[in-house]
Amino acid sequence: MADNFDFAALTKSWQQQPTATELPPNVADLAQAKQRQTEQKWLMYAEWLGAVVMFIAAFWLAFSIPDWLGYLSALFLISGAFFSAYVAWTVHKPILEYDNWCSSGLVQFRARACKSTLHYYVYTQLSCAALVVFSGLLWLIQWWNIAQVSATLLIFYSLMVTPLCLIAIYRLQQKKRQKKDELKQLTSLAEDFK
Repeated sequence: MADNFDFAALTKSWQQQPTATELPPNVADLAQAKQRQTEQKWLMYAEWLGAVVMFIAAFWLAFSIPDWLGYLSALFLISGAFFSAYVAWTVHKPILEYDNWCSSGLVQFRARACKSTLHYYVYTQLSCAALVVFSGLLWLIQWWNIAQVSATLLIFYSLMVTPLCLIAIYRLQQKKRQKKDELKQLTSLAEDFK
C-alpha cells in the first residue's frame, strides 16, 4: 500500500489548470483507483476466508480437546473470526462502493483509502495485542495449575507468536504515523477542491 505522490506538485498542477470547470478524469487517472478497488475486494475475500478457517479451527479445537481449555481456545478463535469478518466488511466496503470519479472525487477516494488503511492498521494492532494477551493467559493457566497446557503450545506462543506480534505492533505504529501525515495532506488537498 505504498503511495509515492508528490502532493505539492500535484496541488500546484491542479491549481494551474487553465479552465475553471472540472475536467473529466482520463483513463490513466481511473486505472490506479480501479486497481485499488480490485485489490481491496480480493483482500476482503482473503480476510473472509481467514475468518472461515478460524471458525473451522475453533470447532476442531472444541471437539478434539473437550475440556474447558479447549472451549476457551475455541471461543477465542470464534471471536477472532467474527472480528475479522466485521473488520473486513467495515474497512473495505467504503472503498469498494466509491464511484465519484471526477478530479475532486479521485482526491476524496485517495483520502478515503488512506483512512481505510489507518483503520486496518489499528484493527491489526488490536488483533496482535489480543494474541499477546492470550499467550499471557496460557502462562497464567500453567503457572496457577488451573489446567495442563502443553509445552509445545507455550513455546509456540512465547517464542514465535508473541515476539512477532510485538514487532508487528511496533512496525504498524510507524506506518500509522506515515499514513496520518499522508491523510493530512490529502485532506488539505480535498479542501482546495471545495
